[in-house]
Amino acid sequence: MNVLLVTLAVDFDEVDSPARALAELGCRVTAVGFDLDLDGRAAPTAIVIDARDRLESGYACLKRLRERPELATTPSLVVVSTARLPGLAFGGADDFILHPIFPAELYARLRQLDWRLSAFYGEELVKAGDLVLDLAGREARVRDRRLTLTRQEFNLLKFLAQHRGKVFTREQLLAKVWGPRYFGGTRTVDIHVRRLRAKLGAGPDRLIATVRNVGYKMAPG
Repeated sequence: MNVLLVTLAVDFDEVDSPARALAELGCRVTAVGFDLDLDGRAAPTAIVIDARDRLESGYACLKRLRERPELATTPSLVVVSTARLPGLAFGGADDFILHPIFPAELYARLRQLDWRLSAFYGEELVKAGDLVLDLAGREARVRDRRLTLTRQEFNLLKFLAQHRGKVFTREQLLAKVWGPRYFGGTRTVDIHVRRLRAKLGAGPDRLIATVRNVGYKMAPG
């Protein structure tokens, strides 16, 4: 795993430092200061902000990193001191870990982030963020919550997930999901999208987005 570490000081000798913990885990560590000098740096697979007691500065760094298109959806984790925990706000981060750091916990959190925020699809499994579709068993889950879907709701969700980021008109969705033998109107697409959003939860456009005057798409990230 290639990790971008944002820190005030890189200290591989400090027993409980993020730099040392990441090195012990076998990660390729690219360390930068809070000035975020990223010239010539390769795109990382994860971002670790070593904020500790400087949460506001850490969140400001993360916000600036998110403005870069190549880092907009990179999994991120903030290191915070125990003293700052009561006032913790994620500030755009996907997870946090307390200082002092234990390498085993850091590894588990990074692996969980990588799985939770990844997207892929194969012959029997489709994953898009928190959504996992078991195509063989025709089951859908969001995190650990099983969704109760009708046949057509599942088919629509599967199609959008397999073409994540691509916009489809209502007419195209009718042709691709309902098939040429369906002669109903396009309103049925809107009804099924509304039902899916209600069952998916966490905001109506989090996974299925409306593209005004065009149609629908599953958000790319």
